[in-house]
Amino acid sequence: MGFASWEESAFGADDAGRADRTSLRSEFVNFCETHSDKLVVAKDLRGNLLGWGAREHGDHNISDLWVAPHAQGRGVGAVLLGALEAAIASNGFAFSELETYAGNVGAVRFYERWGYQPVWRGSKYSASLKYELDKIRFRKYLAVVE
Repeated sequence: MGFASWEESAFGADDAGRADRTSLRSEFVNFCETHSDKLVVAKDLRGNLLGWGAREHGDHNISDLWVAPHAQGRGVGAVLLGALEAAIASNGFAFSELETYAGNVGAVRFYERWGYQPVWRGSKYSASLKYELDKIRFRKYLAVVE
């Protein structure tokens, strides 16, 4: 599902065949299998996967947020983002951060709509894609749960 979201996103559209899609699909599967304790998952009432998010290192950084193409625009991303932010705040972190591809206008608008402010923009090498991307890092201050 994460790979399908990537393919349908500006990431996939701008890739122009540079990424090894078979390897990338395997990386998505491997990440989910090896980091299952770090995932937040959204499913519909039938148990179908709608999206997932992760804090790969269990800190204030949201490493992943993927919504199935058919579920986009239905609030799934907002629910996942809210769950990740709640976990970050409950761990005592004052803010959350995440990065996205700057060319993914929909994602940029989404994060800004949910209160994220850009704190950095620049080129960053993607080990998964094996090339540099124009990235934006966003930050949002949270109400810490005590």
